[in-house]
Amino acid sequence: MNLKVYRKFVHTSNRRRILIRPMVADDREAVTDIFMSASEDDLRFLYEDVKNPQLIASWFENLDYDKVMPLLALHNDKLVGDATLHLQRGASRHVGELRIYLTPEYRGVGLGSLLLQELIRIAGTIGLRFLLAQVVSEQISVIKAFRKLGFKRQAELDDFFMESDGTFHDVSIVVYSLSDDQEYIF
Repeated sequence: MNLKVYRKFVHTSNRRRILIRPMVADDREAVTDIFMSASEDDLRFLYEDVKNPQLIASWFENLDYDKVMPLLALHNDKLVGDATLHLQRGASRHVGELRIYLTPEYRGVGLGSLLLQELIRIAGTIGLRFLLAQVVSEQISVIKAFRKLGFKRQAELDDFFMESDGTFHDVSIVVYSLSDDQEYIF
């Protein structure tokens, strides 16, 4: 799949037309703005400090679709969502990890599912066999959204996520098999 030319229009449940496309170097300001304008509560369960300008700068300095495939969702040229497929190396090279962030006004309208469906499709075209996501277990609606797409909750890890203030949370590992027809014999 040639991500340099990939573009797709989708419609949310509230009938907004959204462009999904890969992140490119020119998106640095928009990506910085989406995270800098987010509330602390909005970002509390993200795994990285996305308000750190050096972190965001590193995403653009090291933009490599063979390591991370970032898709952006835009409504009328305004960035409203970011979903990434992180590719693994070595013994886990058949597994991808998904992460997603939506602005509050675009949650609950199906945009997250549409972005994840695109990443699932991309993962299939590049030969991945499994996708996983780590979700703080109290985010029930997020876990339900993954399950609606066919992800299965495979594990729950006690106190696996620690907030910046030291508060611990359990994490659910949800997994999607891109090769469900396989039978494993032990």
